[in-house]
Amino acid sequence: MLVAPMYNGDELRHEFQSFGRGEQFSRQGFDALYKYLDDLSEDIGEDIQLDVIALCCEWSEYDSSKEACDQYSDDIQTLDDLNDHTMVLLLDNGGVMVLDF
Repeated sequence: MLVAPMYNGDELRHEFQSFGRGEQFSRQGFDALYKYLDDLSEDIGEDIQLDVIALCCEWSEYDSSKEACDQYSDDIQTLDDLNDHTMVLLLDNGGVMVLDF
């Protein structure tokens, strides 16, 4: 579980709003990011300290996988290529969240 008790993406978005970053991601982006962080916390067996600014720097949201692929090198042509390169979260609205390295 996240250190700041949260139960969904809306509560994560509220935390971002307190830092003036409530528009950083879409509702679907916040939902996917919340689920990813909550699952990660469960997998590693440790709480995750929420760092809004770090998450803003580490994650980008794109309207489509094509748009995300276009932001990377010429070697990244497909969603599978992008998935091989970094963490990709698929959104309900057809967009993607990408962990930037």
